[in-house]
Amino acid sequence: MATATLSTRSHSVARSGGAASAAVLSVLGTIVAIGIAAIGLLVVPVALLVTFGASLLARF
Repeated sequence: MATATLSTRSHSVARSGGAASAAVLSVLGTIVAIGIAAIGLLVVPVALLVTFGASLLARF
């Protein structure tokens, strides 16, 4: 049976680069998710303004 020697140095460098990019992608994903949630929260008030805005303004 033949075995191959693996260099642990190259793997640790690859892991640190992969961990850094994973952290950046995680932060960006969180920012995008918060943005989508914020837009989702604005949908109902905007729909109410579009639907009832003219009649509410006519009362004043």
